[in-house]
Amino acid sequence: MQKGEGVNLYLQRLQDTRDQLTVVGSTPQPTAMVRIALNGVLDEWQAFVQSILGREKLTSWEEMWAALQQEELRRDPMKVNLNGNSGSGTKTKEEEENAALAS
Repeated sequence: MQKGEGVNLYLQRLQDTRDQLTVVGSTPQPTAMVRIALNGVLDEWQAFVQSILGREKLTSWEEMWAALQQEELRRDPMKVNLNGNSGSGTKTKEEEENAALAS
């Protein structure tokens, strides 16, 4: 994850890489993808990552994605825009509704 990069963009890059590996016959296991994603987040996310890794059963890719999105919204709901980047972009009505539902 790069500084200033939103969760959606980061995870989409990983998913695209997984899809490319699948095309050449080397599909990573779902648990490996979750661990790769969690290992790649910024240092400031480490307490949150440890809360996920500390669970009795490792979360699925989809559950992890949703948890990271919610954490990103919790940290700063005004910084998240449609393309997953952090920044001060304007939000669509749908994004505002999603942020309200996530809170």
